[in-house]
Amino acid sequence: MRKLLLALCCAFFLSTTTANANPIHDIQNSVPTDKALHFAAGYIISDQLQRNAGCSAFEAFLITSAIAWGKEKLVDDHVDNNDAYATMAGGLFYQINF
Repeated sequence: MRKLLLALCCAFFLSTTTANANPIHDIQNSVPTDKALHFAAGYIISDQLQRNAGCSAFEAFLITSAIAWGKEKLVDDHVDNNDAYATMAGGLFYQINF
C-alpha cells in the first residue's frame, strides 16, 4: 500500500509540474533530443522506484508505463505514442545488468 501511495504521489507531482508546459511541448517535439529525454526519465523513474520505494522490476515497469501513458494522455495537447514508448524503453533498459 505504501508503494502504491508513493507511486500515485509521484505521478501527481509530475503531472502538475508539466501541466503548464503544454504550449512548449509543440516546440519540444521538433527537437531530436525529446525521445532521449523520455528514455532518461523512464530510466530514472525505474531506478528510484526500485532503489528507494522497494518495488520489484515488474512493479517499477508498470508504474513507469502508467506515468508515461498518463502524461501523454492527460497533459500533452498532442498524444505521441513514441514518447511513451521511449519512456517505457528507458524503464526496461534499467533492468539490464552489465
